[in-house]
Amino acid sequence: MRLTLAPHVGGSIRELTWRGEHVLRPASAGATDDPFEMACFPMVPFANRIARGCFDFDGQTVCLAPNWSADPHPLHGQGWRAAWTVTAASASAATLTFEGGGDEWPWRYCCEQRLELAHGALAVELSIRNMSSGPMPAMLGLHPYFPDADRAELRARLPRVWRTDGDALPLEETATPPEWHFDPPRPLRSVSLDHCLSGWNGVAVLSWPERSVTLRAAHCSHLHVYAPAGRDFFCVEPQSAAAGALGRGDATVVSSGERFAIAVRFAPGAA
Repeated sequence: MRLTLAPHVGGSIRELTWRGEHVLRPASAGATDDPFEMACFPMVPFANRIARGCFDFDGQTVCLAPNWSADPHPLHGQGWRAAWTVTAASASAATLTFEGGGDEWPWRYCCEQRLELAHGALAVELSIRNMSSGPMPAMLGLHPYFPDADRAELRARLPRVWRTDGDALPLEETATPPEWHFDPPRPLRSVSLDHCLSGWNGVAVLSWPERSVTLRAAHCSHLHVYAPAGRDFFCVEPQSAAAGALGRGDATVVSSGERFAIAVRFAPGAA
């Protein structure tokens, strides 16, 4: 396996290969410093969108400005728009760190990504430590892009889904309709999705005619599936909470000085 990182581009993965084949959609040779052009980026201290940028927590109202010109709602946190620092590196592992908050996000925090190639897989641990004096809400997630959507299938047990409005904001959680089930496996090209699915058991298998990738995630009970029609990629995003969790009070509460982490393992293999 070979892993190439772009720490200055939101702590992103630029390329991940196994036996010379791409596990994730690689950044192109001419890719800019846009995380959306990378292979994967971390989402901290929140994932997905915050409706109109505002939510209430612990007696205060927090309002965030939009952070992407194509969306009126701030999304994916602060880390993906910042440079990360390489604090350790070897032939098979690296540690990246980022400190943020204390601004429109009123809580200071420190994030760490530990990435390691071992036992035929890429293991990623993403953590956040609350450096402020009071409790802080947090959501963590990874945003990997996978290639060759036309030939890919997904197998995952996802019993519930958050229905969305025209701005892709969550409305209500319902039972996943049969046409959106991925157990048994379903081709990604058969459905157009940009939805957060809940009740996930932390295991998902992506398969193509000649290869597969197994995802195993800890402390991630939600999987966001982004399968845009007519595109050659798709995203299967492990998250610690569902889209809109900050507005509902469903995010993890991290006490002062405490640490919260998720772990995701990407294991490629033959079909």
